[in-house]
Amino acid sequence: MLVDHPGTLRLQLRHYLAEQANNGRLKQTYNVPRLDTHEGGLQELVCEDVEFRSDSRLNFNVEMEREQTGWLVKRFKFHLHLARRRINMVRIHLNQEVGHDPLNVPRCHFHIGDSKAHIPFPGLRGIVWVKNADFEPETPLPIRPGKGPTATETLARMA
Repeated sequence: MLVDHPGTLRLQLRHYLAEQANNGRLKQTYNVPRLDTHEGGLQELVCEDVEFRSDSRLNFNVEMEREQTGWLVKRFKFHLHLARRRINMVRIHLNQEVGHDPLNVPRCHFHIGDSKAHIPFPGLRGIVWVKNADFEPETPLPIRPGKGPTATETLARMA
């Protein structure tokens, strides 16, 4: 999945989180996500424990690598901890590992609660299925540079 430049995504996410804090949806203003550079030029957006007014928390990290056609998402983890809900957590993972066995663990999968089960997640065909913290279903969103919603618009539907 190709995305905008990591620095652009970081700024969009910071702007979005500031708007959410100004609108009273977050407990405080956050100076996240941060952008880390790893060996080989791998870029990682890291967001740790953004807390919603509902006491739910979101943390995520997204690893991207520069390719000839743009920035490719290599791996991500999104963890949404839900306060006062029967299901206390939803985790969505995209693994990028050599020797990966897709019959054992789907490359893109999610977990419900503390379950060890790996449920296939249809996020790899340019579509991200998003549900917000209040479990209001959303429509599939195309994530492509210059087409479809920005990262800000995508996250706005999550919160």
